[in-house]
Amino acid sequence: MAAVSTLATLGIGGAFRPPGGADAAEVRARGVAVEFFRSQNERRYDDTCRLLSRGFYRAHRLHDRQTCVASLRVSFMWSGQIRFRIGKVAHEGARLVVAAVADGAPGQIVLVREGSNFRILAVEGSQGE
Repeated sequence: MAAVSTLATLGIGGAFRPPGGADAAEVRARGVAVEFFRSQNERRYDDTCRLLSRGFYRAHRLHDRQTCVASLRVSFMWSGQIRFRIGKVAHEGARLVVAAVADGAPGQIVLVREGSNFRILAVEGSQGE
C-alpha cells in the first residue's frame, strides 16, 4: 500500500485508483492546495505565484510574476499564519476543485491543467458565513 501512495504522490499510476482512495490527479491537486497555503505562511511569494495559472494572472491583471510577488508582499505584510485544512477534491469537467477551510472560513481552490502541472485558476471563499 505504501508503494501505491508513493506512486500517487509522484503523479505516476495514471487512472489507477485504490479502493476508497484518491486518484493521482486528486493527490496532486491536494498537493498544490497545501503548497499554496504553506508558501504564503512561509512568505515564499515567488513560489505562490508559480502556482497560479495564466487565467488567474489575466483575471487579476497581474502582468508578470514580479508584479504578483510584489502584490502578495504588500497584501500579506501584516498577516499571521493561515490555519488551513484541505478537504475533498471534485472533478468538474477539465477542472479540479479542492475544498479548503482557511482560518475557519470555507472555500475552494479551482485548478486547471497547464502542461503537465495543475495551476490555480481561482481561490473562492464563502461570503457571509
